[in-house]
Amino acid sequence: MPDTVSPIAAAGTPAADASSAPLRLNLGCGGKRLPGFVGVDRYRTPAVDVLADLGASLPFADSAVSEVMLDNVIEHMPDIPALMREMHRICRSGARIVIRTPHFTSLSSWRDPTHLHHLSYFSMDHFERPGVAHYTSAGRAFEVIARRLSFGGLMGQIGRLIFTLSPLAYEKHWCFLFRASTLSFTVRVIKD
Repeated sequence: MPDTVSPIAAAGTPAADASSAPLRLNLGCGGKRLPGFVGVDRYRTPAVDVLADLGASLPFADSAVSEVMLDNVIEHMPDIPALMREMHRICRSGARIVIRTPHFTSLSSWRDPTHLHHLSYFSMDHFERPGVAHYTSAGRAFEVIARRLSFGGLMGQIGRLIFTLSPLAYEKHWCFLFRASTLSFTVRVIKD
């Protein structure tokens, strides 16, 4: 663990002062090390700096984290709202969370038996709604600031065209004929 990472503490503790270096987490890193990020996973690999179960309280101080990466992780989580709540707790206001996952029409979404969820282009919209704020905070907790759906192959080009015209029409009527590949979200943390 790098000595420069100071805001690591028991869950529920106050954040380090604002002058501390920004803490960037690669949650569920597996064997993928990202430069400038602290690798967090429940299994020890050379890329892991902190051993932690993402389904439990994370060992980071409140409001200490400026950026979180979840690269092909969220689909494995048994309780996505609980993970979102924990990320809201450990992230600073304005922190960025990047989520990459297979689209629900991708073969990659279904061939891995450890995938518990199959997400849509609109899945993260759920966490923007005030009516579900009890999952994460007392108010609006997240804002989706960017999203991207990628396609591959010739049939994917047709899917991309339909998707460009209407993402909703694509997912309602065309997605299983012209399958997508990877879904990416960038979410901003909102704290009052």
